[in-house]
Amino acid sequence: MADVILLSTADWDHPLWTNKQHQALSLAAAGHRVLYVDSLGVRGARANRSDSSRILRRLRRSVRPLRCVHPGVWVLSPLVMPGRIRGLAGRLSRWSLNLALFWADLCLDLRRPLLWTYNPNTRYYLKLGRFQATIYHCVDRIQAQPGMPEASLDVAEHDLCGAVNAVFTTAPELQRTLAPLNAGTHLFGNVADADHFGAALSQTLAPPPDLPSIAGPCLMFIGAIDGYKLDLVMLEALIARTPSWTYVLIGPIGDGDPDTDVEPLRSHPNVHLIGARPYAELPAYLSRADVALLPLQLNEYTRHMDPMKFFEYLAAGCPVVATAIPSLAAQADVASLCPPDPEAFQRAIEASLRGDGPSRSMRLARARDFTYERRTDAMLACLRGHGLMPPEPLPPQALAYYRVRRQLRLSWIGTQSALAFVQIMERCTSAAWGAAALDRLLRIAPNSIDWLAARASRALEAGDNALAVGLIERIWGLDGEAEILHQLLFRRGSRPGDRRDQLEMFDALAASERLPLHFAGYCRVVRTYRAIDAKDPAAIRRCADALGTIITSLDADPETYRCLRPNRENRAKLLISAHLTRLRALMALEDHVLLDDASLALQGCARRYDPFRIDRNTATRMTRNIMRCLAVAAVMAWRSGDGIRFEALFSDVERLQIACHAERFDPVAQRTQEDHRGFADQMLERLQRCRWSVGQPESRPAMDVFVEPVLLVYFPELRLERAEKAWRFLRPLSSASPA
Repeated sequence: MADVILLSTADWDHPLWTNKQHQALSLAAAGHRVLYVDSLGVRGARANRSDSSRILRRLRRSVRPLRCVHPGVWVLSPLVMPGRIRGLAGRLSRWSLNLALFWADLCLDLRRPLLWTYNPNTRYYLKLGRFQATIYHCVDRIQAQPGMPEASLDVAEHDLCGAVNAVFTTAPELQRTLAPLNAGTHLFGNVADADHFGAALSQTLAPPPDLPSIAGPCLMFIGAIDGYKLDLVMLEALIARTPSWTYVLIGPIGDGDPDTDVEPLRSHPNVHLIGARPYAELPAYLSRADVALLPLQLNEYTRHMDPMKFFEYLAAGCPVVATAIPSLAAQADVASLCPPDPEAFQRAIEASLRGDGPSRSMRLARARDFTYERRTDAMLACLRGHGLMPPEPLPPQALAYYRVRRQLRLSWIGTQSALAFVQIMERCTSAAWGAAALDRLLRIAPNSIDWLAARASRALEAGDNALAVGLIERIWGLDGEAEILHQLLFRRGSRPGDRRDQLEMFDALAASERLPLHFAGYCRVVRTYRAIDAKDPAAIRRCADALGTIITSLDADPETYRCLRPNRENRAKLLISAHLTRLRALMALEDHVLLDDASLALQGCARRYDPFRIDRNTATRMTRNIMRCLAVAAVMAWRSGDGIRFEALFSDVERLQIACHAERFDPVAQRTQEDHRGFADQMLERLQRCRWSVGQPESRPAMDVFVEPVLLVYFPELRLERAEKAWRFLRPLSSASPA
């Protein structure tokens, strides 16, 4: 099961529990370990009693910053300056938070954790690349609360949504606002602890001792009593119209809005404001309610909220009368929804008191559909579908959150000292002595990753690929990373031997059945390019066939086209890389029949590919390769004389060129070394010249219009002096053209 660092915007021991605490418990109930990080403060501290109390509690907690509060849940209370993210104060807060996390990592031994954050300022505090995956769980429009730095939070949230792997929202308006920023944005509405609040249905539940004597119907509200959410003016007017009803309001007053004024409510004898009560006692209060109320305003904040208490009311069996905010529209069959008007609320309450509303059985059935257990299961299934969950079980030596922890161990110092000694003795004796020494060391510590990697490197240098692959597979099984393989694939200078040696090495690695697909697949890609460079037709043919198998496997998996893993771990990127490499291999073989088949397969893939459905970083970095694939397919459509096929390909080029200029991809496009957008523009411009009228086959252009698109397939920039390379591909096509 996974380790989860949950970055909250509410302290664990706040009297009003919110999504954050419940989500932590729900993840723990699903078998995961959760480190709950108390609020870092989204705004600066106010000079009032509420904030002063929070600061004093945090100072007391700093004596023991890490504590276990529930099986599988630990709470970390770092000392930070609330809401300060820039300047010296911001640097001190980041340092303090990371020091606290380092301590927690030492105590809990966190391995490849997920980051589950509710804080829009997360990127100011943490480096997202350290995590297995990152999720922003947006439960409200926090910047619409009083006193919040709205402009800076808008910028931070926009940036965070683009950077995390997935975004979960709780309200339709939040989904509509944030979905354009991240391909992994999903709506998971609010829910409730149905079992906890279902205790209100018990006939043996004793009434709370502080509940006032109730004359007439009891109307109850439980939650934060804040003027920016509740329509207190409307509520006071409703109270004035119904003096025979008793109103019980339970919750802290002005906790999020110091300007909240409840004196007009206090002036009515039938109103009882009894303050916050422990979460465990709330069902007892609701058991005495005739109707539960949600008298909300209609404003920027409430339009983006989905009140958790609505489902808590349902679970307690209470009839519910609530303001008709957008997120509750789908619940109109189990509650009375009305505008924030005293007359409308009064009519709805009277109907509920008469029993004219939805039945209790309907309310309870709906509450059972909206539980934390169900929602968390759906969220985790969603993350698994996107390829974001860590493997189960985790490799025994999976990397710690703070990788430097490994270097603080005496065993690591001993390992490095032994390696240094082996290297010194190799210089004095021979490489064979070093390999033998490492074999002896591995008999002592067979699971030492550093020694295994050193021995694999020496096996590769000696040409013993079978031994090297076996060692690399062992490393992968131990840490799930296999850094040595990453170096071999993506750092050309780390590859031993000449071109022929490398061909054999990548053949052996690609044939591995234990390495993950993204490693084995890229081994095949690199192997194919080395075969093309070596001009080895038999090897090129084998590689093209193997790539076809990889393409078929990836294309058959619907999750490929919505994979949110980054860059080289992304299945969609591997699919396009495999397509391009296979096309290049068949171009080198001049196998025009198979090249035409491969182009048709690529065209089907391009039609399904949507850059807005995968990780934005990967989508940007894929632009050049998919444009190259489409250029080759366009040449083959020209060769066949099929104008309809060519136009369909051109439409895909045009669609993807427009997409790569979308605002979502701006942050990535602006920092990449390659000009992916410029490349897409060039390819579109040149393929535009290659079009012809579908109804006039004689208007099909001469093949020389494809010289520049083909050059862009071969080279990162247009190099007209190398036009002969394009002609070597095009001339045989022209002579063999079926048209």
